[in-house]
Amino acid sequence: MEEPLRHLPPTSGDAIGHLLSRAWNADRMPGRVFEIIERSDGFTGVCDAAEYFAPHDEWPQREQELLKEARGRILDVGCGAGRHLLHLQQLGHDVLGIDTSAGAIDLCEKQSIPARIGSAQHLPCEASSFDTILALGANLGLLEGKEVARPTLREWARVAAPGAQILATGRDPYASTGKIHTDYHQANRDAGRMGGQLRIRLRSGPVASPYFDYLYSSLDELRELLEPTPWQLQRTIEDGNGAYGVVLTLKA
Repeated sequence: MEEPLRHLPPTSGDAIGHLLSRAWNADRMPGRVFEIIERSDGFTGVCDAAEYFAPHDEWPQREQELLKEARGRILDVGCGAGRHLLHLQQLGHDVLGIDTSAGAIDLCEKQSIPARIGSAQHLPCEASSFDTILALGANLGLLEGKEVARPTLREWARVAAPGAQILATGRDPYASTGKIHTDYHQANRDAGRMGGQLRIRLRSGPVASPYFDYLYSSLDELRELLEPTPWQLQRTIEDGNGAYGVVLTLKA
């Protein structure tokens, strides 16, 4: 009698770096390498890793519109493979990327994009040194939740020059109305969390990241988070499916 196959748990590590390296080695072609996103309730989603390398004309319209407003020295928080910075650098901007993933930083360096290891909460940057801060690719999610969002936004203000702006995209979790999502939102609220405060991990083949919080918030929730911070909502771009872009500016 044959022994049943054993299902080995994934190896904990730099899943996003592993994913980006695989996609790079597959010539960034769509349909070759996929990212798996596992939510704490067992719900999973799949994304094509080629999107991390997509050229400017394939980006969502809200990202293209936001980047028209980029100016001065630019910091990309959660830069990944550096697609936004590569485009801006080609336009002549002075740029810097920050990411927690050593693999992502290595890929940025291969493309001659300046980048450093760091996190949204602890930026390895001097005070008052950036005119534009990017948090695209739904990277308002890096605010994590109510307790982390406000000190994070103050950290972003620390490195912001006078008159600086944040160009960011996010997603309204309540646009997803299926029962598996509405139940998740309610379970979060019952636990004292924001409804769209996701607990997720990323998978790339046999490698998985640790679980971490990633925030989807409505625009009303974002306004509430901003109230005690140095930032204010200046402009919104909505596309009707829950995804949105925002321009935040420093309060006078």
